[in-house]
Amino acid sequence: MTAPRSPATASTQVADGKGLMPHHERELMEGSGLSAETIKAAGIYSEWTPAKLGRILKLDERWVKKLVPAIVFPFARADGSNGYSRVKPDNPRVDRNEKKIKYESPRGEPNQVYLPPGVADYLQDVRQELLFTEGEKKSAKATQEGFPCLGLVGVYGWKHAKQECLLPELAEIAWHGRKVFIAFDSDLEEKEGVQNAESRLAAALAAQGAIVRCLRIPHGIEGAKQGLDDLLVAAGDDGKRRLRQLIDDAIEPLPVAPDSEKLTASKLDPAIVAKQFLETGEQDGVYRVRFHRGGFVLWTAGRYVEIPPCEVRARLVNQINQDFNHLSTGITNNVLDQVKAQAILPVSYSPPCWLEQPNGCEAWEPRDLLATKNAIVHLPSFATVLNNPNEPILYSIPATPLFFSPAAIDFEFDPNAPSPEHWLQFMAQLWEDDQESVDMLQEWFGLCLTPDTSFQKILLILGPKRSGKGTLARVLRSVVGEYNCCGPTMSGLGTNFGLQSLLHKTVAIISDARLSGRTDSAVVTERLLSISGEDGIDVDRKHLPPVNSTKLLTRLMILTNELPRLGDSSGALAGRLIILRMTKSFYGAEDRKLTEKLLEERAGIMLWAIRGWRRLRERGYLLQPAAGDQMREQMEDLTSPVGHFVRERCELSPLVEEPTKSLYAAYVAWMLANNSKAVNDATFARDLYAACPAVRPVRRREGDKRWHTYVGVRLLSLEGF
Repeated sequence: MTAPRSPATASTQVADGKGLMPHHERELMEGSGLSAETIKAAGIYSEWTPAKLGRILKLDERWVKKLVPAIVFPFARADGSNGYSRVKPDNPRVDRNEKKIKYESPRGEPNQVYLPPGVADYLQDVRQELLFTEGEKKSAKATQEGFPCLGLVGVYGWKHAKQECLLPELAEIAWHGRKVFIAFDSDLEEKEGVQNAESRLAAALAAQGAIVRCLRIPHGIEGAKQGLDDLLVAAGDDGKRRLRQLIDDAIEPLPVAPDSEKLTASKLDPAIVAKQFLETGEQDGVYRVRFHRGGFVLWTAGRYVEIPPCEVRARLVNQINQDFNHLSTGITNNVLDQVKAQAILPVSYSPPCWLEQPNGCEAWEPRDLLATKNAIVHLPSFATVLNNPNEPILYSIPATPLFFSPAAIDFEFDPNAPSPEHWLQFMAQLWEDDQESVDMLQEWFGLCLTPDTSFQKILLILGPKRSGKGTLARVLRSVVGEYNCCGPTMSGLGTNFGLQSLLHKTVAIISDARLSGRTDSAVVTERLLSISGEDGIDVDRKHLPPVNSTKLLTRLMILTNELPRLGDSSGALAGRLIILRMTKSFYGAEDRKLTEKLLEERAGIMLWAIRGWRRLRERGYLLQPAAGDQMREQMEDLTSPVGHFVRERCELSPLVEEPTKSLYAAYVAWMLANNSKAVNDATFARDLYAACPAVRPVRRREGDKRWHTYVGVRLLSLEGF
């Protein structure tokens, strides 16, 4: 066996001290026309040690000892970092067809693109023409002669083995409007497979907006096969002109042959195909399709929206069909399972939350963020800028899937929107001498822009017909975003699937609140309290698994002509309400175009709402306008008749008591006087304890007499009453 040549025989030295053996130097310089400067800049060197070559190819030394010596071509990525290295051995292996394998790539590594020295500088400049060819030497020679060229490790080296789209490093290049030329060897027209590869590469580049043409390199002397480097070397000083002429004469790419080079689906790797499917929608380093709590969500227009599993499956099948034939249901299921596994977000991720916080946003709390179609706005910072425009504060970043939120405003954020004059006039019409109510609505609109539910309040707007309640609701829906709102009914909240529509919604507007006699008002009250109180609640979903113990992001807004009758002996629901009272009716004098005029000002209304949000955050709580105080007292009376009875007929003190029978009898008489139906004594006791937690039952005894009494409450005398 011939021993490998020693380093002493190397002549040309590259930058790191590795040398080129004389015959390798001749091959590169005389055969391919590479200059010493190009060889040095590219870092090309000879390797004659089996152990080192084995490390390069990720193979055991005994498998590569027959390959040495070899030329090593280091690959560099566009950012300058190291890729892998390919080698051209002196003693190549042969395949099953006895064809020599001229180049070896590292075992198990995906395809990479060879960037000759200097090409990376042009990748984002669409004015610069780019060439594609097969092989490192050819691309280096073309680049050396002033024609920046990307080298492929094979005619299909622009893609992964089981994917039709461009490699990630190619997809990152600016292609739109760039002229690109494919320059495969002169025997292309004799090889259908190479023609298919050319057509498919051209189609992939055209899909990115490139203007693609194909060179037809002529055969050499006596019909010899000729590559790009051969052409330039043979033409000598006329090489540049010859290549320029071929570029100018380049032809339109041939159409892709149907089903060309497709593999049988049984050969696909579900994990790889799933990864490729997810990567097609990647942005900011994260997948735009995620699997969360049993369903798929897709990031689009600044927010994550639910997409039906059947749609994900259909998109997946379409992508697989691009590369594979004979797709079966079982194979699709396997790939879909991989998609779920690779795209999964833990159940513990409760939106809104950051998947990863961008630089400069580390202190931005999700509850303080306004997600819009084009930006994520940090409201505390923006509110500061509103008051002081010259303050150099970062208050927004471009919309990104790094922010996991199902809600986003569906129009673009405009920090310079004009004042909403029609809206301000409308506010003055609704509440002429009641600035408290206008301020309250402004703060509520601002609160609804964010996912903050910590104030634990429900807005109830009470007014006569045609008083503007519906107009307020339509404007709020438009400002907050139609997709972020839902419109449940009061009775619907008490049904089995009544909460499903509230999932991932920030505002629920209950219009014309009514309860039928068949509605379980206790269930409705319980759900209103749970939602507004930020409690974990189980949500049943039709044809989907339930969402267990989730905190809904929804703020509740109730519109009604009359106070709803909801049972709540404790008075907790009335305490959750902020009541806005409207007294003016526009019946018969409606402005039919009012909503249209107001919606044209929604960008300005949003800035108006943000000012209200700032005032609310500074105060720390929502303020009940004085105009609605009496209505809230009436609501307390409606929800808890026993509490109403105690407020009218009783005294509360730890030093007093009243026999249970006499207190209950007085209650029954009071209910009859008010034309209402009394509850039984056991229910009365339960409601009394709920309305007056300090009241407690005690059993008294005096001699042989025994009786029950309520300590902490006493009937007022009729005279005092």
